[in-house]
Amino acid sequence: MTKTTAVHERPILTVDVALLALIDERLHVALAPRATAPFKGRLALPGGYVRVDEDADTEQTARRVLREKLGFEPAHLEQACTESGPARDPRGWSASVVYLALHAADALQPLADDGRISLHDVEALPALAFDHNRLIALAAQRLRAKSAYTSIVAHLLHDEFTIPQVQAAFEAVTGHRMNAANFRRKILETGALKETRIVPAAYRPAQAYRLAEPLTDFGQNLAR
Repeated sequence: MTKTTAVHERPILTVDVALLALIDERLHVALAPRATAPFKGRLALPGGYVRVDEDADTEQTARRVLREKLGFEPAHLEQACTESGPARDPRGWSASVVYLALHAADALQPLADDGRISLHDVEALPALAFDHNRLIALAAQRLRAKSAYTSIVAHLLHDEFTIPQVQAAFEAVTGHRMNAANFRRKILETGALKETRIVPAAYRPAQAYRLAEPLTDFGQNLAR
C-alpha cells in the first residue's frame, strides 16, 4: 500500500474584536489604525492571528489581543460570528472569528486619551480595513437581538446600576421605548438583577442593582 501524505492548505485565521460601548445613548466601537500592510494606517478592529502553540481556543485569542494591544479586559466577551472567503484579505483566503466585547464607556476613555483607540458611532463609520464595516454591523446586530431576551445590555453599564439606567441602555440598543413601570416589573420578574444598596439622589434615594448572573435568559422578549 502506498502511503500518501495529505497536504492541507492553511487559510489566514484571525480573531477580531468588536469592543462596543454606549456614549450619549449611541453604540460606539473601538478602532485603531493598522500598523502594517495591508491597509496600513487605516482604522480597523483590534485583532490578531491565532497562536496555535499558545491559545487554547479563539476566546483566549480574543482576550490576549485585547490584553496585548489595549491592556484591557472587557466586562463581557462572546463569539458573535465567523466570516470567511477568498476576497476578504488581499494576502489570500481568510477567516475571521469575530468576538463581541462590552464595557462601560468611561473605562475606555483613558485608552482613547492616550491614542490606543478611537471611539466611533457604529452608524457613522468611515471606510475601514478589510471587511470590518460588515463585521461591526454583524456584532451590533447580535447585541441588539440578544438585548431583547437576555441581560447582556447591562454589561454596557458599571457593575452597579439603577433600573432607569438599564432601561435607558436597553432602549438605546434595541430602539424600543418602554413604559418605565412595565420595564421595571418585567426586568425584576426575570430574576436577572440582585439588589445591592440604596444610592443617594437629589429627590429620593434609588435602589441599585447588579447582575445576579453574568448572563440571564429572560425566557421572553422584554420588548413585547
